[in-house]
Amino acid sequence: VSIATSLPELITNITAVLIDSPGLALGNVYGADMINILTISLVAILFGVRNVFGDQTWNTQVLVLVAVAIGVIATVVGATGDIQLGPTSAGGLIIAAAYIGGMKLVYDAGKSDGDAEVESEGDRGSAKSAWLGFGGASLAILVAAPLLAWSADGIAEATGLGASFMGVLAVSIVTTLPEASVTIAAARRGSYGLVIGNIYGSCAFNLFVIPIADVFHTEGPLLGEMGSEHFVAAGSAILLMSIGFLMIRSYQDRLLRWLRGTVYAVPVVYPVALFLVFALSQE
Repeated sequence: VSIATSLPELITNITAVLIDSPGLALGNVYGADMINILTISLVAILFGVRNVFGDQTWNTQVLVLVAVAIGVIATVVGATGDIQLGPTSAGGLIIAAAYIGGMKLVYDAGKSDGDAEVESEGDRGSAKSAWLGFGGASLAILVAAPLLAWSADGIAEATGLGASFMGVLAVSIVTTLPEASVTIAAARRGSYGLVIGNIYGSCAFNLFVIPIADVFHTEGPLLGEMGSEHFVAAGSAILLMSIGFLMIRSYQDRLLRWLRGTVYAVPVVYPVALFLVFALSQE
């Protein structure tokens, strides 16, 4: 589900790199992760914090840690410098390996949790319809996402807001609409494991988009284009994702109960981070 809902980020970022707007691509990656956590915090406040973060299985916790770890890796590589390796880069390969290895850890944790579903005949029928819908939506994304990148880059140039800020704010809001829709629908059905899995799976995949877009960036490693505004966005995304993990652990460990209120800090941290990104992008 997270890969499907992250297709807009994938196509938009590849397009942004192709039109020579790496700042827009990186801004979208970190901005999407920021707004994803804002979405889950608002859903938790609306549907019940305990419902969303309580009773989460170990594989869900591993997924959250994987997303945070990949975010840290990308930020460290961007800060210390990346090395070009043919069509990709050392940082890109490290992030790709971390994503694939992390998903394997999540899968193994799910097996140990006894995470299994039995599919009925009715499920198969609905799955066929879902695949048709997925195919149609994917075609629409292939058309719409490049237009989004082009128009956002044009707006950034015309208004002077900066491509990085447009990526963190406007583009990330549009590209994360599928995640928001799935999250709200899952919460309404009481599928809170899907709520966490979709959001953090999307956060991890968004970071995996960096090495994919890196292949299309011919001016050197994509992470080498990170500016101060991107580091603020990256740090904010890591902080917000970490708050989610602390929320889950607060219902697993009684000593951490006092952390349960941190979910209300997310709607405050997000606009503050946006302001800092905007201020730095204007320098």
